[in-house]
Amino acid sequence: MKYIVRAIKYFAYLAIILCIFIVLLSLFGVVGSTLDDIFKDGAASLWKIAGIIAVFAAIYPHLGFGRRNAFVPGAYDEIRLGVVDLMHDRGYVLEDESGENLKFRLQSPVMRITRMLEDRVTFTRTATGFELEGPVKDLVRIVSALEAKFRPE
Repeated sequence: MKYIVRAIKYFAYLAIILCIFIVLLSLFGVVGSTLDDIFKDGAASLWKIAGIIAVFAAIYPHLGFGRRNAFVPGAYDEIRLGVVDLMHDRGYVLEDESGENLKFRLQSPVMRITRMLEDRVTFTRTATGFELEGPVKDLVRIVSALEAKFRPE
């Protein structure tokens, strides 16, 4: 279900961005002011464009969100504060803590909106550290920072 919601959000996001782009081009006189002037097939092109956007929106949640494992040795009580501090330095705030699992979200409302409120990073405790779930581009940076910070001497 989460996948479908993300795909719908990205479809709307991409469609809005494309509309803004076309309106700006039209206002600056780069393209004409009617659909027939802007697109080769006029209004019929909108269905083709919507189909292309739908394909991208359907694929992106699979590529943009995922899970990564971070090797973080130590007892939870010893590493918890370090994890929270590291995430705070990266602009995240602790949203929820249940047992040894943590959920963070971006602190900046502007960044949250630009990511369509899909900014949560979930830390699930494992035997060797944490399994992180969230946006892949953030996970890569967070995992490398965690492993560097908690690397055994």
